[in-house]
Amino acid sequence: MQPLGRQPDSAFWVVRFGVALIFVLIGLDKFGAPAHNDWIAIFARIGLGQWFRVATGCTEIAGGLLLLARATSRVGAVVLGLTMLGAAVAHVTVLGDPLIALVPLALGAIGVATGLHEPAYDVRDFVLRSKHSTAHQHDAR
Repeated sequence: MQPLGRQPDSAFWVVRFGVALIFVLIGLDKFGAPAHNDWIAIFARIGLGQWFRVATGCTEIAGGLLLLARATSRVGAVVLGLTMLGAAVAHVTVLGDPLIALVPLALGAIGVATGLHEPAYDVRDFVLRSKHSTAHQHDAR
C-alpha cells in the first residue's frame, strides 16, 4: 500500500540499485587476480588468513544483493553495516590507518541508510496519516 500523499519512489530504486552494485563490486574485487589484488596484502596484515578475505567478499556481495529486495533490505543493511564497522575497527586497531577507517564507515552508513529507507520511516507520512485518521474520526461523529 502506498503511503498517503506520496508518489512511488522510483528514483530511490535507482539509488538502491547503485549502492547494491557498489557493494557487490567491492566484494568481487576481493577475488581479483593475485598479481593485481591489494586486498591480499591488506588481509595478510590483518592476520586472520586469506579465508577471511574470501568470507568478507562473500558477505559484501550477499549484503549488496540483500539490499535489492524490499523484504530483505533491512537484513542487507545490518550485514553491510556490521561488515563495514568491522573494517573500520580493523583499520584503526590492526592496520594503523585511522583516517582510512572513515571510508568503510561512510560506505556502511550509506548501506544502512539505503537498506532502511522505507516510506514508513518518513516523518511526513506519520503526520499525513495522523491528519487523515483525525479527519475520519471527525467525519464519523
